[in-house]
Amino acid sequence: MKKNYFDDVEDSFQAFLVEDANFTENEEYPIIESWMIPDTPPKKIMPFDKALNYQGDLSEIYICTYSADRTFERIRRNPKRYLSFFKKSAGLIGFDYSIHSDMPIVKQKAQMNDNLSLSYYFGKQGNKLIPNIRYGNDESADEFLSAIPKHKLIAIGTHGFIKEKYKKAEWYCFLEKIIDTLEPLGIVVYGNLNGSLFKDFEQKCKFYYYEPWIYSDRKKREGDSNGN
Repeated sequence: MKKNYFDDVEDSFQAFLVEDANFTENEEYPIIESWMIPDTPPKKIMPFDKALNYQGDLSEIYICTYSADRTFERIRRNPKRYLSFFKKSAGLIGFDYSIHSDMPIVKQKAQMNDNLSLSYYFGKQGNKLIPNIRYGNDESADEFLSAIPKHKLIAIGTHGFIKEKYKKAEWYCFLEKIIDTLEPLGIVVYGNLNGSLFKDFEQKCKFYYYEPWIYSDRKKREGDSNGN
């Protein structure tokens, strides 16, 4: 039997992440499978960098990457190393790689691909996964969203949003786009943005709000210090 050429080639671009995946039509982003996504929202969400040093039980906690990219770059470099760690948790929120409008388009697409590829990989390994919706410029939206199953839970991180008035309009259009396109079962909202901007869409979609872990952790410590 002839040996496959690719068996001898070092997988320097991590093709194993998307083994057996289906791909979108043009950019060939891996498509997240519906069976990977749970129908029940998380009880709690904790950032990856906090979870690494957490001494408690992670079995009811979803892990997100709501932090600077450098704090979870280690996962991109060596995803297999974290398989057993993520298995200890209730599940994962898809990877929240930063995408800025002034990034070169090729970099925006690379960040979206890394989000989807790592999300697919860990979902395929049996981790419950809620896809994180973060795309670049408007032209990239349709292709990215075609990699996300309809009528399932999705997640959005809100760090750094709505600092200027025009960004409020962009945020509104973003929500309108993903809700109309994906018709999600619900949207998991994590970060420091309050729910006021979501009011116009609450007739269309269920929202689940999670305050940043640092806030809930601080409240717990303050409660303990007060004897509560």
